[in-house]
Amino acid sequence: MRKLQLIYFNLRALCEAPRMMLHNAEIEYSYEMAWNYFKKPWSEIKKDVIFHKLPLLVIDEEIEIWQSNTISRYIAKITNNIPDNDEMAAYADSIFESAHDLFLPLNPTINVWVGEMHLKNKKDLIEKILPKAFNNFEKLLDKYEGKFFLGDRVFYCDYNVYHHISLALILDQNILDNYTNLKRFMNDFEKIKGISEYLNSRPKLIDIGTWPKVIIDGIEYTSGTNPNYKYQ
Repeated sequence: MRKLQLIYFNLRALCEAPRMMLHNAEIEYSYEMAWNYFKKPWSEIKKDVIFHKLPLLVIDEEIEIWQSNTISRYIAKITNNIPDNDEMAAYADSIFESAHDLFLPLNPTINVWVGEMHLKNKKDLIEKILPKAFNNFEKLLDKYEGKFFLGDRVFYCDYNVYHHISLALILDQNILDNYTNLKRFMNDFEKIKGISEYLNSRPKLIDIGTWPKVIIDGIEYTSGTNPNYKYQ
């Protein structure tokens, strides 16, 4: 197996689906903060990174893969999380991309934004954005009989949907009260091999909306691209 390094930040965001797939497949990898990998603060190294953004997947310390969805599809391939049938693969990809559409403003509302910006986007998400998406996902879970979106076998689209719904539940723990299928989906997904262990081991998010932080080895770090940043 090739050496895999995921380079990112103190964020519960674009690397969650790849990391869960790797844990499920029991494939070794490292998850490295940008400032540790590059040996410089992100503000200094950003201009030298291809397309100036992360995450980055480094394979065998040589091949660099950027674009988070490309990384997810590569990980899905090596972990056998893509349907063999071309049409079903495209169908799974449609679901994956529909979940990714929630990235903005959901992920930064949880990980980064504070104060009025956090509250405004939280309100928009709960009242407008998420209900529309959840109504569609709820219907899609009825299309094929089984626990997940394509039946009883989990595919990479399921990982991405789970991630985004799990963030929504941080905003409002009752947000799935009217979505029976999605509630069941979340419960079944957490029973997948390796998933509960991963969820229990990843850094805890605290102080969302005021000064979002992650706790790593008992130490609090600011969530985002600068672990030492302090909100005023």
